[in-house]
Amino acid sequence: MKNSKDKFNHHINSGSGELHTSEWLGAIIRYLFFLGRKKFDSFYTEKQLLLNALIGWLFKLILLFGGIYLILLYLESSM
Repeated sequence: MKNSKDKFNHHINSGSGELHTSEWLGAIIRYLFFLGRKKFDSFYTEKQLLLNALIGWLFKLILLFGGIYLILLYLESSM
């Protein structure tokens, strides 16, 4: 059985930073989507971590591809 202090202590491998960032971004995006009408703590619970991670990961993926697209667009226009 897990110790109550280790409730959110599941970030132990080399990808833990990326996962933790995705969870936080997902929780923040969901909080902003609801315009702060719900408490932030309701989004950052153990049950919501997977959904937060997926939303945060998709957001980072969109930013990455958007940045690549803008760079390619800039390079094409400068030729």
